[in-house]
Amino acid sequence: MATRNGETKPLFDSAPFGPHSPSPSLLIERHEVCSSEWQTVIIPEQVVTLHLRRCAVEYSDGIGDNSHCLIRAKGSAVIEKRACEQRFRWSSSAATLCVRLRDAALEQAAEAAPLTREGEPADRAVQDMRLSSLLSALERERSHGYPAGRLFVDGIEQALAAILVRYDGIVRHTPQVYKGGLAPYRMKRVTEFIQAHIEEEITLNELAQDVGLSSSHFCSLFRKTSGRTPHQFVLHCRIQHAKSLLAKPSHSILDVALASGFRTHQHFSRIFRRQVGVPPSAYRAQL
Repeated sequence: MATRNGETKPLFDSAPFGPHSPSPSLLIERHEVCSSEWQTVIIPEQVVTLHLRRCAVEYSDGIGDNSHCLIRAKGSAVIEKRACEQRFRWSSSAATLCVRLRDAALEQAAEAAPLTREGEPADRAVQDMRLSSLLSALERERSHGYPAGRLFVDGIEQALAAILVRYDGIVRHTPQVYKGGLAPYRMKRVTEFIQAHIEEEITLNELAQDVGLSSSHFCSLFRKTSGRTPHQFVLHCRIQHAKSLLAKPSHSILDVALASGFRTHQHFSRIFRRQVGVPPSAYRAQL
């Protein structure tokens, strides 16, 4: 919660990713802020922030006039302190992408991650290019209206959680060790689920729940079995489905895209060309 002039406001005001996303979900917000007066914030959830341009922020310990100013470089990532009161003010304008991760995603990542002697201090996250790259990819996806869909965003959340749990102060439990890949019957169920919902948004949680596994465990076993991430595999299935529809002249390219689970003609054409080597129209002309 954020407190200013005695008024308490929620830190996040918008809905989780996507207008029809089930709750709980990854929450993504972009903020444009101006230089500000002092404010006090308590963040109950785990949030990571990407700074989209260079800015300055000043922190106070609340004792006298003790404060220090930090310069945040463009592209730097900050793991926000959780459940700790922070007093700060923006010394310059700023643009940020704030991402709130679900506790379930962090707990699953902690279970799958090997224990190390000690975690990295959280303030070193500003130099972690893995976090910056993942958050930048999420910002590009957000700015284009999430054309790759929910499964892509779920994969980003899993990757962020796997990195965050290696830092001090992030939830961690004793890991469970899993061996091998998905059993054949589970792989068959996943494939059948995808085919049955090929026109729809497919989430990582739905795939994992369909075979009775946690999202983190499912991702690990699925990749061992298929050699692909769930997102890559679903895209492959969508393209195979699209190829069969392109053989029917009555379907327009847009019809094929929508029937194969793509939101836009442009996104479909880009993925199709990447996987097949030619645009959908050229593929159809070869048939």
